[in-house]
Amino acid sequence: MSHLQLQNVSIGYFSRKQPIFVQSGLNLSAREGELIALIGPNGCGKSTLIRSIACLQPLLSGTIFIDNKNIRQIPTRQRATLISVVLTDNQPPASFTVRELISIGRDPYTGWLGKLTDEDQELVDRSIDMTNLKGFEQRNVNELSDGERQRAFIARALAQDTSVILLDEPTSHLDLSNRIRILLLLQKLARDTKKIILLSTHEIETAMQVADKIWLLDKSHRVIMGTPEDMVLTGKIDDVFKNPSYEFDKEYGSFVVKKLLDKTIATRVSRPDGLMARWTTKALSRKGFRIDNQSPVELTIDDVSRLWTIRKDNLTMTAHSIDDMLQKLSSLYE
Repeated sequence: MSHLQLQNVSIGYFSRKQPIFVQSGLNLSAREGELIALIGPNGCGKSTLIRSIACLQPLLSGTIFIDNKNIRQIPTRQRATLISVVLTDNQPPASFTVRELISIGRDPYTGWLGKLTDEDQELVDRSIDMTNLKGFEQRNVNELSDGERQRAFIARALAQDTSVILLDEPTSHLDLSNRIRILLLLQKLARDTKKIILLSTHEIETAMQVADKIWLLDKSHRVIMGTPEDMVLTGKIDDVFKNPSYEFDKEYGSFVVKKLLDKTIATRVSRPDGLMARWTTKALSRKGFRIDNQSPVELTIDDVSRLWTIRKDNLTMTAHSIDDMLQKLSSLYE
């Protein structure tokens, strides 16, 4: 069973030969088949931790084990059979085809001649299938879209057949559709291949929906480990991402902008739990309205007739859309 373990690890960098600690005393672990999302505010050390586990920069202290092997005490070539890495700044070789790029993952096993055996070819084929790149094999890597290229680099890491795959911000340059597609792909790969997949990401809300575990970093030199749901219930997400401009909505698992609510409105709703009421409330909040049943302005929301009725004193106005309703409300405050 594959296992990743960090024992009393401190990470950071050197400035004028003096160590600058970004995170210290980390004791973390991961088991096979887990997708782990590394999240936290900028400057907390997400990329530094990924690069430190990958042995791309030195540890300031501590030990990292993969499958009970101290990864800094084994030869580089053997280490490459335990860890594969997909970095944000990966640049595709100038004229490589997709298949050639993925085949590079077999380098730790092929010897200095680099000749692929039938078993190597099988692993390359399997990696192509698992990342949905069938039919792309002879395409030049530089001709791919950003999402396709990222899948090719993930396929190369799969072909390397390591216990651990590390990805630093794998969705940073992708559009929404491809960001979600890549995260869902990584979730499926972790389950199907039983590998440990650890990724750093700013896609907090999406990562919490697909990751088995969260490693939550903050700037006070600590990392909290747990399931996404436990992080929400214990308030750890709130603690780390506390900000005067937004807050974490525990019910919906999303960040909500804090707004200046300088006007009041009373509401009467036919279906308080309906979509019409929910999106009307969001629109009112965006325009600075706070719900207050003592307000002289009353809004009735009728799901059946899909009408909004505004009343103030002897004035009554009916609206047929949220936009229409907001415009009529604003006329009361001019």
